[in-house]
Amino acid sequence: MEKFYNKGDFLAKWASGELSDHEKEAFEKIKDYHYYKAILEGTDLLKTPFYDKEKNYRQVHEKISKRKKVIPLVPRWMYFVAAASIVLVVGYYSSFFYQTSHYHTEYGKQLIIKLPSESEVILNATSKLHYKKGNWKKERTLVLDGQAYFKVTKGSPFKVKTKNGFITVLGTQFTVNSHADIFEVICFKGKVRVERNGLSKVITDGEGIRLVNNTSFEKWSNAINKDAPSWIHGESCFTNAQLHQVIKAMENQYDVTFLDDDINLELRFTGSFTHNNLKKALRTVFEPLEIKFTFANENTINLVAK
Repeated sequence: MEKFYNKGDFLAKWASGELSDHEKEAFEKIKDYHYYKAILEGTDLLKTPFYDKEKNYRQVHEKISKRKKVIPLVPRWMYFVAAASIVLVVGYYSSFFYQTSHYHTEYGKQLIIKLPSESEVILNATSKLHYKKGNWKKERTLVLDGQAYFKVTKGSPFKVKTKNGFITVLGTQFTVNSHADIFEVICFKGKVRVERNGLSKVITDGEGIRLVNNTSFEKWSNAINKDAPSWIHGESCFTNAQLHQVIKAMENQYDVTFLDDDINLELRFTGSFTHNNLKKALRTVFEPLEIKFTFANENTINLVAK
């Protein structure tokens, strides 16, 4: 709403019916008009004090009307301005309470996020994260789409929600990778509970878990990344991961697309690839798997089994 209509004298004139036809027509066109109209109508239900002249002045004014005269001690427009102010204040605090912080990263980029509880999140490439700031002390819950490393301080339960499953911790360090049909969690310190569609597993220091074929959890010992995920230092590492997960990670880092219809995406890969040299990364991943790669253009790569 324009600032002009926020002025109390203007609202008072409108509530008292003192606007010109031109002013009234212009006011009714603004987007917040119906809110003020509803508030004004609500003030009609407020009772105002009345003054009974008949009772007090019957002897002096014998001809006075027997009808009780109601004298509003507070003008109607003042009720309206007060009510409107309350709505604006309540709206402000409601907006603060439900305020949501959003973060996202581009291809090949990372972002460090400091949370209100001094916990920390490092967001990997092409990932999104959001949480409600106002309710953080009561409910430490974040929503993740992509991959992130969490370093959580002790306190109230800490939850990460993804479209593939839920993670609950108290104070720990762990990573979550949730892209499309990929769902993987690795615990570096503490204890993590992972849940999905009735499945529930707990992993501790040095353990990893991933969803396989959308039906079951696969658990393994995290021998490569012992203290923190390698991707925060420019290298993606994998332990017996399905090839489609490795390909997705490479697409996120290098902003490329793979044409992979002719290969088996369920092949397993253990190893790593660098984030700063695409051709070297391609050789590292696909040569051991006997998969040939060729560039269709700068950002499109064909994969063919040898």
